[in-house]
Amino acid sequence: MQRYAVGEWDSLWSSEPYMKHRFVLDLESRTVVAGEDRIRRGWWSMRLEDVAYMQQILNETFDLIWNEPEEFGFVRQTEIPPWATKAWPWPPLPEVEDVEKMLDSPGVPDAGRRN
Repeated sequence: MQRYAVGEWDSLWSSEPYMKHRFVLDLESRTVVAGEDRIRRGWWSMRLEDVAYMQQILNETFDLIWNEPEEFGFVRQTEIPPWATKAWPWPPLPEVEDVEKMLDSPGVPDAGRRN
């Protein structure tokens, strides 16, 4: 299955200069993974707050996109495009609590113990 969908979207907000957006959607988790704005002939990574806002808009207004991204001009892909991962470490770093739980699990050897 092609887990991701990538596509461009005309700006939902009036702006000067005119702005276009592109997004990567994780269809399995129904999440906007990354986004960029096209401003003055260049693509700029969105702030995480803007990505979250786009997530909210899709969920509330364009919920069909998660099942039929092609209807919105998005293309299904198996990989996340390189542009989507340049703004932050990829894959995302795990939460501290998740790492602590993993280290406390019985299957992890104690680094200080010698055999």
